[in-house]
Amino acid sequence: MKDSQIFKIVLIIAVLGLSGMMVLSDKITPQEIKIKDLNKGMLDEDVSVVGLVEKIDKSPRSNTYFLQVRDGTGKTIAVIFDSAVLDLEKNNLTLMSFANHRVKITGKVQQYNGNMELILNDGKSLKILV
Repeated sequence: MKDSQIFKIVLIIAVLGLSGMMVLSDKITPQEIKIKDLNKGMLDEDVSVVGLVEKIDKSPRSNTYFLQVRDGTGKTIAVIFDSAVLDLEKNNLTLMSFANHRVKITGKVQQYNGNMELILNDGKSLKILV
């Protein structure tokens, strides 16, 4: 085979591969895990957790909220920064409406003061489950 033919084949495969990745990227969902399984090996990864919102606290210095979420295996804190709070409010939701409800939270795993927590990306990262 000539170099030009090989180049054309590789180029076609690369374009098809990138196109496929772009089309399927919306179908990729974060891994759903139990709270007890949160660990340092997951830092900066997006994961989903299902649990009960037991407590909601607001930072006295900003529009940041902290949701204490418990599943049958443990508890963690979900941190919701101002931009995600604004996303929720655009959809006529308040964070207090999530209290004592079973929710699905999707967020980035972070460690704060030795504890694992989830940082929500946006308002769509928090959903009440029926």
